Amino acid sequence: MGFFSKKTTNHSELNAFLGVGTEYHGKLDFVGTVRIDGRFEGEISTDGDLVLGRKAVVTGTIRVGKLTSCGHITGDVVVQERTVLEKTSVLNGSLSTTVLVVEKGAVVEGSVAMGTAAVTAVNPKVVAGDFGGHTSHEVESEPVVGKTGSDDSKA
Repeated sequence: MGFFSKKTTNHSELNAFLGVGTEYHGKLDFVGTVRIDGRFEGEISTDGDLVLGRKAVVTGTIRVGKLTSCGHITGDVVVQERTVLEKTSVLNGSLSTTVLVVEKGAVVEGSVAMGTAAVTAVNPKVVAGDFGGHTSHEVESEPVVGKTGSDDSKA
């Protein structure tokens, strides 16, 4: 009787599912866990878990808390906690993660960066900036070079 009254909390409860034969184009933001077995093109962003089945084909940018993949990914992937690439997984692109588990048979083609610094430095908040105070149509004849304490010239 005590067995039936005990309630357990499962933090990996599935919140959404894109099945085989499903195609989705766009941006996916979610909380919790999402499983994709179909085709997805676009951007996936969450602090939660993303699970890719064997038939999954994802093209685009992925930023998630945890990733478990049996499918095919083409694009840039940033995982905050743990990445598991199972034996049928294929990754073409860049991967930044703190922990990486690659099963025998998985394919990774591209760059891999590991560690907490790699994950936080991947997508900086500033995309472009002009710190010189010039408008884009102004052209200087010679670039201004600031001198540092290591400059030995007396010019």
